[in-house]
Amino acid sequence: MHTSWYLAALLISASLLDAHAQQPASAAPSVTVAGQRHASDWFRVESQHVIVYSDTSNDEVALLLNQLEKLHQMLRVYTKPFLKATGNEPKLTFYYHDSANDLDGLANDQPADAIGLYSSCTAGVQGFGVQLSKLERPEQLHLPKVDQSESLSYLFEAYTRHFIYRYTDVRAPTSFIEGLAQYFASARFSDTQMLVGRAPLNVNRYLSFLDDGNTYYLDYKDILEQNDTRAIGNMSKAGIKLEFAARSWLLTHYMLSSDDNRNKLVNYLAAVYRDTPIPQAFEQAYGIKTGDLGKEMWRYRNTSIKVLQVDVPDLPAAVMDFRTLPQSSGEFVLAESALKSCPTRPAGEALLRQTARGAANYPSNDYAQLVLSRAQIDWGNPKDALPYLGAAAKKPGASAEVLYLLGQAQLRLSQLDAARNSLGQSLNLDPKSAEAAYALYQAGIQSGQPPDDDTLAAAIVAFNNGHEVTTLARSAALAYAYAGDKAHARNALKLMAHNIREPELSAWAKIWLGKLAAGVGKDELLAEMRVQPAAGTAFREWTIATATVMQDIERNAGLKKARSYLDQQSVNPTNPDRALQSTFGGSR
Repeated sequence: MHTSWYLAALLISASLLDAHAQQPASAAPSVTVAGQRHASDWFRVESQHVIVYSDTSNDEVALLLNQLEKLHQMLRVYTKPFLKATGNEPKLTFYYHDSANDLDGLANDQPADAIGLYSSCTAGVQGFGVQLSKLERPEQLHLPKVDQSESLSYLFEAYTRHFIYRYTDVRAPTSFIEGLAQYFASARFSDTQMLVGRAPLNVNRYLSFLDDGNTYYLDYKDILEQNDTRAIGNMSKAGIKLEFAARSWLLTHYMLSSDDNRNKLVNYLAAVYRDTPIPQAFEQAYGIKTGDLGKEMWRYRNTSIKVLQVDVPDLPAAVMDFRTLPQSSGEFVLAESALKSCPTRPAGEALLRQTARGAANYPSNDYAQLVLSRAQIDWGNPKDALPYLGAAAKKPGASAEVLYLLGQAQLRLSQLDAARNSLGQSLNLDPKSAEAAYALYQAGIQSGQPPDDDTLAAAIVAFNNGHEVTTLARSAALAYAYAGDKAHARNALKLMAHNIREPELSAWAKIWLGKLAAGVGKDELLAEMRVQPAAGTAFREWTIATATVMQDIERNAGLKKARSYLDQQSVNPTNPDRALQSTFGGSR
């Protein structure tokens, strides 16, 4: 009997049960951290794939990381056919806040009800989330009858999107990205089991809302054509996105529901990658006409949908390193995160003023001075950062970050030989740094000479280490093309072309795919390499509190029904309510 990639991976996990049958399930993590005087509310925790800064509690972050590490492993299983991991990906830096107010100021486009943000640009890749409720401890899960933890659902949703961007080339269809994010939003893990396939709470509320005969705004043609960004009728953009997410969840659930459907999913995504129109690719893979998909999904939801409880005894526990931060460092955590999110110039200059005032109070705190140096390099005079960074770089055991920032300052000051030396040392200490590799590439480009092999290699290393950063894909595509590697250049360009959530770079990539196919010369490629992305270029994806969106949708629907009822009553001359209106002057 043929075993699929999906089932085989789960069976491999299950086959390890005997080796661990005599081992007791691990208890929920208990965290003890050596304290220090004048500690900040903020602390730092590092696990296998995530670095967390948080002002919640040690136990809450330990529970979160244990769940995220298990989720990470299962995402590798589910995405195995299109996984592009190199093994050299840096860890995601994640800020876990105890208040949604901490998100304020991260970006000008923050929507209402935002409770999370995923940000990627040449300065870094970061996630931000808000603790809304206490997380479930493993002994409290009681699979499969597990309560929904609102915080965990939103965090799983955001992490799944991040995983797709970082570890795969899938950028379309957005309905699959959104559907998989929702599919895993409600996944839960105990020490030995996984439960997957439940509808997230507000997805289920919305689908039930439609079952009650309320107006819908999207059909499955819209879902396949990635139409999730426009307001329609009386529905807000947030409402449209919730409907898109709900229908995408159901469609993805169907595509993952059987061995046969999962194999068809691989063919479907491959056809989309080859630029087959998405509705056509789906019809070819699944044999269902787009016009019939709504009926098929209704039938599937009402007759065939299943929740899976799977024994996976070897899902990894998080291996964690906790560090407290002194008060003098804690004051700069949010400033550093904002600086790494490629802010606009007004926001960047405001951050420079803020960090300069704060760092003046802590002249001997290295973290404070590093954050100030970053602000000076990006938004002030890089010369101001040289005294501290130059001295710090000469100390034994100088960090990769010190050398990276020193190289950035030298690069901004056109001290190119010194910059290459500093950045090369930084990259030797931290080979996973996309930022240092990209700066090294920029040093080569700014030399005025044709790029040598080291310069081209730096662009490619930056992209490999920052696969989700579209501007790094841009430089890598040009570097590949310059080196004569058309296949890899085309892959990087297609990655951008398929990403409709960054429309400007998507349009640019489509133009350059045409140029690559027609045959583009090195002079034109080099001229394009020297074009710098606009300051503040970043990809930001917000996580919205769908519970609030759903409340608004239900309230508006109720008001609409009430108005309709009153309108019907007012035009009925035999209705006694009409007579009452006339008596008391309600009708004119």
